[in-house]
Amino acid sequence: MFERIITCFEQVVITAGFAIATLLLFANVVARYIFDTGFPWVLEAVQYLFAWVVLVGAAHGIKEGVHLGIDVLTSRFSVPIQRWLGLLSLLVCLGFSIPVLILSIEYTYRIWEWGDLSLDLQIPQWIPYLAIPVGMSLMTLRLLQVGLRIWRGELLHVGRSEQQSVTMDEMP
Repeated sequence: MFERIITCFEQVVITAGFAIATLLLFANVVARYIFDTGFPWVLEAVQYLFAWVVLVGAAHGIKEGVHLGIDVLTSRFSVPIQRWLGLLSLLVCLGFSIPVLILSIEYTYRIWEWGDLSLDLQIPQWIPYLAIPVGMSLMTLRLLQVGLRIWRGELLHVGRSEQQSVTMDEMP
């Protein structure tokens, strides 16, 4: 149940973020070129929406296994060694995501304390910055899930093999 809620949240953020950003940009272009006016807050809103889409989308990409992995060297090893190398690469990924998660929580909390508002939208600045700790939390969770699958022997590495990508691209 928890997994479905997280996956649904990721899909809604990605889909709604892209859709809203596209509509806002389209409306702004129409307003500028047809009505000779525009919405000054649109670019800021789209930047914030894309931050949410990219960070949550990266986590969802880990879950779906769509991040490309270069395995030219690792594929030459035996399966047990490939699993250990997969776990090693996972630790490197966690070595990035966990510190960024911790620092982003601290930074977002400071922005909340300062009470700053965004320039054009005039919303609390911590709301768009919340994309970083939320995205990194999801990324860390997804990395841990992949790590568990590697540990159990269900996967060999984080992400999709370059051979799998070529094979899938060649499919009709």
